[in-house]
Amino acid sequence: MKKFHPFSLLIKFEGYPPAVIASVFMHACLIVFILGRSVERSEFVAIEAPVIVTASAIDLNPQRLRRLERLELERVDEARRREQAEAREREQSQQRERERLEAQQRREQEQAERLRQEELARQRTLDEETERQRLAQENRAREQEQERLLEQQRLAREQSAREAQANQLAGEQLIVAQYAGMIKQAISQNWQIPPGARNGMVAVVELQVVPTGEVVGAFISESSGNTAFDRSVIQAVERVERFPELQDLETGVFERNFRSFSLVFRPEDLLR
Repeated sequence: MKKFHPFSLLIKFEGYPPAVIASVFMHACLIVFILGRSVERSEFVAIEAPVIVTASAIDLNPQRLRRLERLELERVDEARRREQAEAREREQSQQRERERLEAQQRREQEQAERLRQEELARQRTLDEETERQRLAQENRAREQEQERLLEQQRLAREQSAREAQANQLAGEQLIVAQYAGMIKQAISQNWQIPPGARNGMVAVVELQVVPTGEVVGAFISESSGNTAFDRSVIQAVERVERFPELQDLETGVFERNFRSFSLVFRPEDLLR
């Protein structure tokens, strides 16, 4: 059989109601004991006057001195640590300020460098544009000069061509006049003027000739008004029949001047 223990009730009821009852009971017993006990005079304790200890005795206490010295050393160490911490904080703050100023200075330098580069780029662009305009002006001036020279050369060629053409025309006209004179002379040698011809009569005969000089056609393009006079001119051409001298002419000269040409006949020309 398990033995009963009074404290088992405290455990059973988690210590609350039994503990309160036990505490009240014990305090009541203690109050009865104090109040019921008689005290003798001999049991009174005499209180003597306190002994005043001088400060020198306190100061001379080695333990107190060591403790004060330790406290002073701790205070000095703490002050030194605080000063070192404050110095480190000031140094860190100064370092941060220096870094901030250096960063600001770098930013300002970078900004100034960026502005300088932008200004250089703008100046390069301006210089390139100025150079481009200058080159364009020079190119235009060269082109205009070339055009002027080409125009002068063209005018000179045209002038030379005109002069050459004029010279050629003059030479050709001279040749044409010579050959026309020979043709007219050959016809005049075979021309028999009719009795009724008088001075002042004019007959224009149109001749058609091939490059061999052979006459393939002849007719009066302008009549003298005298049929016998006009017929005598046609008969003179028919007697000649061919002008071999025309074979010596260049084809162009012949085609321009002798393929088809006119001759004027007057009675007085034959008489001279």
